[in-house]
Amino acid sequence: MYKANNSKKTSNRNFDLWEMKVMKYKKVTLAMMIASSVFVSGCNDDEVEYKTPPEDLAKITQLSDEVSELQATNHNLRVQNTALVAQVEKLSVPKFEAYDFVTQCAAAGITFSYKDPNAPELVKAQPAKAADRSTNCSDCHSYDGDDTGVTIPHGDQGDCANCHDAHSVVDPDAPTGDATDPTFTQPEFGSGAIDGFTGASGGAYYKSGSYLNAEWLKKQLNTQVKNYRWREAGEEETGVSTIAAACVVEGREHMLNMFPTDGKSYVVDIKENAIGAKLVSTVNKVSGTGSSMGSTTPNIATFGFGLKEVDGDYYANMFIGKNNTCYNIIMNGEARLSYYEYDPTQFQKTGLDTSSRNRGARILTTTDYAKTGLYGFDWYTPVEGLGIGEAFTPEDVDWSKVGACNITLKVENIIPLG
Repeated sequence: MYKANNSKKTSNRNFDLWEMKVMKYKKVTLAMMIASSVFVSGCNDDEVEYKTPPEDLAKITQLSDEVSELQATNHNLRVQNTALVAQVEKLSVPKFEAYDFVTQCAAAGITFSYKDPNAPELVKAQPAKAADRSTNCSDCHSYDGDDTGVTIPHGDQGDCANCHDAHSVVDPDAPTGDATDPTFTQPEFGSGAIDGFTGASGGAYYKSGSYLNAEWLKKQLNTQVKNYRWREAGEEETGVSTIAAACVVEGREHMLNMFPTDGKSYVVDIKENAIGAKLVSTVNKVSGTGSSMGSTTPNIATFGFGLKEVDGDYYANMFIGKNNTCYNIIMNGEARLSYYEYDPTQFQKTGLDTSSRNRGARILTTTDYAKTGLYGFDWYTPVEGLGIGEAFTPEDVDWSKVGACNITLKVENIIPLG
């Protein structure tokens, strides 16, 4: 602002000089007109003729033109100066444009910091062995022996203190041990063998990217990513319609998207999603003509099942409507599950210690009829004799009364992805 004011003073001083020069020309012109405007012509004292000599007239005309040009120049310079002063004042104010919700609120005078709703709970991006890492510098690094520092095998993180600060950002609830250490005995077969029972295609190829440890698989299956967004308020919802109100609403610190300034009312909408895809594979048994058992067809469905541990055993659970998957699980007594994390930005095919594009596992299960319950069409009332805790058989089910299925599957094995 000092420079802008100084420029303004300089410009005004220049204009004063221009005006002084114009006034000087005006005075010279007037003096010449007075000095040369009268001379006497004729003999009669009563007859006086006022004339200006031609050379003076020419000089006066020239000076008048110069005065007009100077006045025009002075006017243009004043217009330019006004524009330049305005531009300097505008540039002197920092230009600020909001690019997310936090900066949008900052522009409105309300400041707070963004908080990632998925840190540090989300373990997908962390190496599977993170929980085993030591805070002892010598366990992580090897000294070069000449007292010049340490040899860092995984990128320059600075000194040991900085390196282990970075290592400390791990999930405190993450399971211990290696995620690839199998909880269940793995199927064994020769190279190139076709294992129709388990469907395994070779542990050596996919083991590095498979959660074979049940605790690690449970952690991945049950992890939820929280997503926040602005949603237009419903008829019975109380929303906010101004940026000032939006910047103090509950959950604002987790919001990235800018608040819509269209005058409508909005609420904070939260959605939780799994970090991987979950597939349920069963077999459809189709009755053929003249036979109670006809052909079979595969059935694949996507459902958000979870994993839990009860008294040392592991179970998968899902609450779904009556459909082919529910029918097949009850009538056939088994299902094959697949859990799959895919990152298309990675170059390495499989791996848990380093970033890779393929991670997951396949789960072999059997139906637990005692922990499974079938419900009516209200999804609330258990069908008589088919509730949780009642060990029914497939023959006991009247499917005309079933509307929903709370299915529990006992995990018999966890095998590599592939």
